[in-house]
Amino acid sequence: MDSKERVIRAIHHQSTDRVPITFDAEPEVYDLLYRHTQRKSKEALFDFLNVDTWMILPKNFQFYQEEENKKVKRSIWGYLSQKTHYSGGYYNELVFSPLAGKDDIADIKNFAWPSSDVLGFDHFPKEARKQGHRAIIGVFTWGAYHIATHVRGLENLLMDFALRKNYAEYLIKTIADISLTSLDVLLNKYGEGIDIIYMADDYCSQQGPLFSPAIFKEMVVPYLKQITQRVHKSGKKFLLHVCGAVRPLLSLIIEAGVDVLEPIQVRAVGMDPLELKREFGKDLCFYGGMDLQKILCQGTQGQVADEARRLIDILGEDGGYIFGPGHTYIQIDAPVENILAMYHTASHHPTV
Repeated sequence: MDSKERVIRAIHHQSTDRVPITFDAEPEVYDLLYRHTQRKSKEALFDFLNVDTWMILPKNFQFYQEEENKKVKRSIWGYLSQKTHYSGGYYNELVFSPLAGKDDIADIKNFAWPSSDVLGFDHFPKEARKQGHRAIIGVFTWGAYHIATHVRGLENLLMDFALRKNYAEYLIKTIADISLTSLDVLLNKYGEGIDIIYMADDYCSQQGPLFSPAIFKEMVVPYLKQITQRVHKSGKKFLLHVCGAVRPLLSLIIEAGVDVLEPIQVRAVGMDPLELKREFGKDLCFYGGMDLQKILCQGTQGQVADEARRLIDILGEDGGYIFGPGHTYIQIDAPVENILAMYHTASHHPTV
């Protein structure tokens, strides 16, 4: 069974020879693993870790290429981010939301939105062919809600949901229309070899959703359904990233047609793997799960291995699970020995 078949079978809730494995990490973690394993390429590292997936991002995914090395960068959506250092690495922190304080729908209409061809997908087919033995995950952009939190500012957007629903609806629809056009380009012109379409659209804190299921159904579900319908029509599966305590929204997410849910943050409220598998396991394939907040960064190698086996036994029963980090990107505070224990255990532990 090759990697592609292993992942596709898991998404269809079918048995596999072992649990499929995914990987992603902060750039500093990649560098650490390259040095430690003496691998010189991402492909060689993935082979070493037995990773079954390969993600491809578009050109200009967040920032124009000419902005990448600047300390303060303007995104394709007009918001500004600043390169902010922390112990071991850096993040791009949002520092300016261009529609903050601009409360009229006319401000949305007059805003300098990116053209629908700003995202570049022409490299997708070649890269997909090169990694064709793996399950290929194609990314087009963030979700319209997530982009709106940057363009408008999170606090402003949440107030819009309560006080200016017409404004919020118009803003999200404007962004969604641009994103859907880009998705159509990816699927119709550059989709060959892509197995899964990925979108990140964070709605939750670690305590619960940032807004009610009713607002989610009104503001998010319409464009989420449009995305899944296009993806399924093209014969591909859809993977949605939502960090945190997403459980109260899962019935609506399933209704919208989502196939795979990432990252399964087990320390968030309501995200117990056993309960998730029992309640939603027939409808969703779970993706991720390994706790990055305590176990991977502070636990022993034995504790990491035990947690990997626990997740595989629970979430991997009868398929429907792709093992990996429970917050997408492994952080620099995770000891390399723990990372290796995580992946060695997953690649050798039998599925139920």
